[in-house]
Amino acid sequence: MKKFLIACFCALNVVGINAQTPQLEWGPELVRPRKTDIGGLIGCDKNSFYCVRNVHSFFSVRTGAIEKYSKKTMTLEYVKEFKMPEVNGKELQYEDMFILNGQILVFSSAYLGDQNKKTAYVQKINTSDGSLAGSPKEIDQIVADKKRNSGSFSFIVSNDSTKILIARNDPYEKYANEKFSYKLLDANTNVLWSASLELPYKDKNFSISNYRVDNSGKVFMLAKVLKEKEDRERKKPIYTFNLISYNNATKSLKEMQITLGDKYISDVSFAITPKGNIAIGGFYSNKSAAGLAGSFFMSIDKEKNQELSKGTKDFSTDFLTEFMSARRADKHKELYNYNIDYLVSQPNGGLIMVAEQFYINAVTTCQPKGGCTTTYYYNYNDIIVVNFNPDASIKWIKHIPKTQVSTNDGGYHSSYSFVVTGDKLNFIYNDNPKNLKPDADPRRSKNGISRKMVTVIVAMNLSDGNFKKTAMFSAKEEKIYTRPKIAMQLSKNQSLFYAIKRKKFKFGIITY
Repeated sequence: MKKFLIACFCALNVVGINAQTPQLEWGPELVRPRKTDIGGLIGCDKNSFYCVRNVHSFFSVRTGAIEKYSKKTMTLEYVKEFKMPEVNGKELQYEDMFILNGQILVFSSAYLGDQNKKTAYVQKINTSDGSLAGSPKEIDQIVADKKRNSGSFSFIVSNDSTKILIARNDPYEKYANEKFSYKLLDANTNVLWSASLELPYKDKNFSISNYRVDNSGKVFMLAKVLKEKEDRERKKPIYTFNLISYNNATKSLKEMQITLGDKYISDVSFAITPKGNIAIGGFYSNKSAAGLAGSFFMSIDKEKNQELSKGTKDFSTDFLTEFMSARRADKHKELYNYNIDYLVSQPNGGLIMVAEQFYINAVTTCQPKGGCTTTYYYNYNDIIVVNFNPDASIKWIKHIPKTQVSTNDGGYHSSYSFVVTGDKLNFIYNDNPKNLKPDADPRRSKNGISRKMVTVIVAMNLSDGNFKKTAMFSAKEEKIYTRPKIAMQLSKNQSLFYAIKRKKFKFGIITY
């Protein structure tokens, strides 16, 4: 699952901060309403930040309220019950929510069986009090005979956060060519343009992993295409990754295949660089789609659709010994289950790629007298950071040892938050205090999820990748536990995070 960094670069009043040492400031301790939790951070404006509070029932989770907090004091300014409005007697289904141009936009949809269509809506939320403004505005629709195969909508914010792309995915047709439609809206939800496209790939063989929209409104998508059975070769990839772009100004659709020959691309993502080109980063395997033998980088001129640079690099034996025994590293055993979370474009055209190991184990235990219990183990482990030069060579590659294992909770206190500040990459996560000892073995790190866990910051130098890990606070001493997945960057040198314990919660701000 991909993660996206929410950044709200607004001016903040900070006094007496040492820029070399991260400083932590806590907000007040607040009471958590029963059967609720903060579901996510929407974003922020100059003086406040906003979040959604989810209500949990036995079978479902729904958005129950919009909350506004002061940036300066982290105190609650209001809580407004959130209920989706009805259209033609049907309650709309929540889709997504963003802050654009200082206003909150909520997107929703509904399947109207009597009209054989699925419709997308947008509505503004008053930031002053959290109330819905006006009525839902219809922005798109899909013709669909059946609700269970009614297609879907995706909503993508442009690079400069001034526009939103609505990607319409029509109902699945196994043997039909892939069709998709787009509408680009401005921050006031006015339609700038719309287009319908078709590609020569069967619906069953085609999937889009991510979208990007540049400042001019040009659309880019990364697609995975399965080869037809007759085109597949033994011990070679059965799929390709294609970078597809659409320019509505010229009505042109372009496509470029991302290939590494006989190597398997195990994960890949892309970003639009400050210079306006496309930077692609990923991992590859020599054996299967799941393994990692090394990393690769490509730079593409997005106007000419031409490759500027391309390179691959196997993990070195020294790097692999940080994960495994020297004997296994000498045999170049591959790593597994790493997902790219973040790409950071560099002003010179280079790219920083951040990935984390994640997988789920399921263990089923059956009793002699009957009855079975399944336990799900959520594993969020080591982080890999790769810094690519513009010519596709590797400036440095680093490994942050981390072990986080929890059961039946979706990794509630696991994973990390990521903040870029000046010349540092910062990683905030929960760790075992034993892992902070000077003699700790990075290949045998202790589980960071426990009652004694500490919240740490790893500050990594952009120049050489060297890093230092510092304990911010102990959960046992503060009597509260960090949730790294719920965090966002507030300014160029500040980030916000959320912590909870039983019936209480509070926010914290870190100044770097």
